[in-house]
Amino acid sequence: MTCLSQSDVFLDLCTQIDYLGYEGARRCTNAADVLPSLRRLMAVARWEKLPTISCIDARSSDEVRGLRSAECVVGSRGQRKLHYTLLPNRAVVESDNCLCIPLDLLERVQQVVFVKRHRDPFTNPKLDRLLTEMPAKRFVVFGLPLEGSLRLMVLGLLLRSRRVTLVRDACGFWNAPEAEMTLRQLEAKGCEILDSDEYARRALGQHNVAYRGRPGPRRSVA
Repeated sequence: MTCLSQSDVFLDLCTQIDYLGYEGARRCTNAADVLPSLRRLMAVARWEKLPTISCIDARSSDEVRGLRSAECVVGSRGQRKLHYTLLPNRAVVESDNCLCIPLDLLERVQQVVFVKRHRDPFTNPKLDRLLTEMPAKRFVVFGLPLEGSLRLMVLGLLLRSRRVTLVRDACGFWNAPEAEMTLRQLEAKGCEILDSDEYARRALGQHNVAYRGRPGPRRSVA
C-alpha cells in the first residue's frame, strides 16, 4: 500500500489522442517534443509505483456541433488517452455535483482518471476535494494546455498550500508566448520547474537506480 504523505503524486492533464496524436483533431504545437517526455514520466510512474491522477476532456456531440474543431467528443477515438499514459490498476470518476469520494482511493488503485467538462479542472467537485484534502508529498504536474487548464490547476494547488513541481518539457501548448509567460508566472508563485530528465534522475537516483537520460547524438565512424 502506498503511503501518500511520503510519495509524489503525478497529476496528468488531457494527454489525449486529439491533442497529442499525429492525426489528432487539435494537436498541440509542441506535441513532437512532449511525447518522449510523457513516455519517460510514465515509465518512472510504473517503476516507482507512483499514485497518478489524470484528467480527460469530454465534450458531447451537441457541444461541438458547428465548430471547426471537434476534439475530445465522448466515445470518439480522439478522446482516449494515449495508451502508455494508462496504468493497469485504475478507476474512472465521472464529473457530477457530488462531493462523495474516498480520500484513500489512490491507496486502492494506482491511477484515478477524472472526466473534465470545463476549462477549470476544479469545477469537478470530487477532484477539488481529493486535491485539497488528500495527503501527498508533492504534486508533479504535466499535460496540457500549459496556458489554459494546466495553469489553472497549478495555481489552484498553490492556493491550497500544496507543494507543486511542473515538468516543463512534458507540457503541451498552442500559443508559445503565452506558455512562456505562464511558466514565469507559476515559478514566481512558488512552483518548482523541472525537465523530465532531471525529475527522472532524482526520482530513480534516490533508489540507486542508474538513469541514462536521453540518448546523445550518434558519432560518425567515417
